[in-house]
Amino acid sequence: MADNNFYLELLKDSNLTNISNEDKEIITIKIWTLLGKVTERYTMGDSSSVPVEIAEELLKSITFLLKKEMKNGKFEVDIFECENLEGVWKDSWITIEKDIAMGKDLLEEVIKTSTGIENISYDDTVMGIEKGLKIYDYRFLAHEVPCSIDYQLSNPVDEDMQGIDFINEYLTRLLFENKFCNNFEKEKIIGILKSYCRDYKGLLINIFEPVLTNVIGLEMLEADIFELEIKSYEREILLYTFKKMNIEEDIIKAASNICNKLKIVSDYEINYVKMTVLNLLPRIKEGIKNNNIENIFLSYKIEEDEVRDIFVSNENMDDERLRGLIEEIRVCRFTKDKIAAIHKEVRSLDDLVEIFNNCIWEDEVEEIVNNLNKEEVEALKYYLNNKLNDNISNTGWEQKFIK
Repeated sequence: MADNNFYLELLKDSNLTNISNEDKEIITIKIWTLLGKVTERYTMGDSSSVPVEIAEELLKSITFLLKKEMKNGKFEVDIFECENLEGVWKDSWITIEKDIAMGKDLLEEVIKTSTGIENISYDDTVMGIEKGLKIYDYRFLAHEVPCSIDYQLSNPVDEDMQGIDFINEYLTRLLFENKFCNNFEKEKIIGILKSYCRDYKGLLINIFEPVLTNVIGLEMLEADIFELEIKSYEREILLYTFKKMNIEEDIIKAASNICNKLKIVSDYEINYVKMTVLNLLPRIKEGIKNNNIENIFLSYKIEEDEVRDIFVSNENMDDERLRGLIEEIRVCRFTKDKIAAIHKEVRSLDDLVEIFNNCIWEDEVEEIVNNLNKEEVEALKYYLNNKLNDNISNTGWEQKFIK
């Protein structure tokens, strides 16, 4: 049998970690004695000897069960004062039976709150847990998770958790993810998932995360979070916004606002939302670096190979090219030629603002705005609403635009 100080695992997270070596020896002897009795029960009295591998599993189960009793405040007295540790082990069955009942209740709620969106790993996992709770051998293999759990959560359960503790924590998280998604229309969620992953039914994905991601984006845009979709021009605005803000601080603020809107009041659930949101930070920062957040904040349908007069590239021109375009537009005699140049060349909010600041005069604003598409107009409105100062450009276009 592997030479490991199993009692250290047993005593971890308890108030017994500083006991003397003599007391540790007492605990060790008592647990070895208990292992012999458990082994005899396991073999139904045929033998107190089993293969090493089985003995190790039985010992892990004993450790798991006794640790549960430690949390109930019983263990410290029993282990030192009671000659028969088997009584503590049996008491743990009552505790774990309550946990199993809780697991069944959680599973029932998970089934009731399912989004109804087809995903093989989700369906298989729920069915697997249902079967696993029925065959869970909590007397001899309490530390094992008696089923395959393939569906990915946005925040995975700590792998140090075992047995029914792991199952119940998994179900608690899954239940919240279901409840969150149920605030939104099923067809809109499917639209987001199709952009997230074409084979969303067959692959190992998480449904909740892309939904929350778009909701965060819409909240930061001060848009309707229940729409779910983030359009191309909104992504451009969002990218521009990210470049000007303290991302972590503002994204957490958006998460809090969402919890308020959806009446999420449990500290556990609020923290779950914030954990998921913070997990987005590396992706967002990388997107800013690459001037592209298209794969983070999703539209219902990604049109490929289509030429559009909206801000889809999220890439600013290099300085030399922008200066050349500004000079070209400045010398245009007719406003319609300026409009044509904007439609042909400009693909980012930063570049559009630079053009307006240097080339578009007050008397031209109305005609140009009437010929811009909706996305370009909305982007300019957002820019003006979120300017860090009230300074007016040399051309004064802002005053005319606001009117």
